[in-house]
Amino acid sequence: MSQIIVTGIGDPVQNSRLEKDPELTVGADDVLLQMEAAPVNPVDFLFSNGWYGVQPRIPSTIGAEGVGRILEVGSAADPSLIGKRVVVLPTYEQGLWADTAVVPARNVVVVPEAVDASQLSMLAINPVTAYLILNDYVDLEPGEWVGQNLGNSTVARHVIALAKRAGVRTLSVVRSEKAAAEVRAQGGDIVLVDGEDLGDRIADALAGQHLRLVLDGAGGSTAGALAGALEHGGTVVAYGTTTGEVPPVPLGKLVFEDVTVRGFWIRTWVDQTPRAEIERTVAELADLVARGVLSVPVDSTYPIERYEDALARATSPERTGKVLLTFEPVPSRADETEV
Repeated sequence: MSQIIVTGIGDPVQNSRLEKDPELTVGADDVLLQMEAAPVNPVDFLFSNGWYGVQPRIPSTIGAEGVGRILEVGSAADPSLIGKRVVVLPTYEQGLWADTAVVPARNVVVVPEAVDASQLSMLAINPVTAYLILNDYVDLEPGEWVGQNLGNSTVARHVIALAKRAGVRTLSVVRSEKAAAEVRAQGGDIVLVDGEDLGDRIADALAGQHLRLVLDGAGGSTAGALAGALEHGGTVVAYGTTTGEVPPVPLGKLVFEDVTVRGFWIRTWVDQTPRAEIERTVAELADLVARGVLSVPVDSTYPIERYEDALARATSPERTGKVLLTFEPVPSRADETEV
């Protein structure tokens, strides 16, 4: 058995090690997982660098989401979970870059067997985020407009797919013509390249219509340009910031047009949402993954022993999809004690 350990604050390539045969204790409310796959996400780098809402406790495990199978449950956990395939809800402190991992039973949700493990491993952060920011803040009607930056990001791609199913139209801002072509091919209704006069180009493209909702993953001027196209009473939902800046909503929109700015963090949703609603959301999205409505391109997969190569690839400008760590089955504890 192996797991990745963060040994210091900073780049996980320079501040981590592969630990063999870690001591894992299954508490009363925990489950022991045999991991199948876990993606390398930007949030993992933020966590390792100490730039996230959850701070690593050095030494720390790492790996925010993934899919696995339950090998063992604690004395207070549901024994019927043993053998079930589950996704792990992100709390960022669970260490899923590992052959086996111990997590609280409340943080796992059973998912179907006949679905690709790679896609299931990426279910709990980006698809859930896209679903919630699209549905939980504004009651959108068919034909209405949603604007978003980071238009070719994984979250934005899921937003487009989910919006299209609901008849909602999307205006996406990207950073290059190449990215714009990709988003148009995926079904984005209006796709604009960031740059000069973005606000005017957004207004021209909407041709007198307005956005009801802006989804901001970047902050900075792009978010401000999108917010300028909001209708009276419109909403900005900020779920991240690649610029380190807040969304600069024009003062006139805030004061005279009652525009609202909200924040979204999936950890808060996991902590505060009733269990039945969490399970319903995950089940709905798992079904969409199974039917191919939601999917994420996979650039490459690596065994845990090559995690340094995986991290390097994840930060490469040549990457064309997600990078995953995949895991081979390990002997059960019962097998290890046999003589």
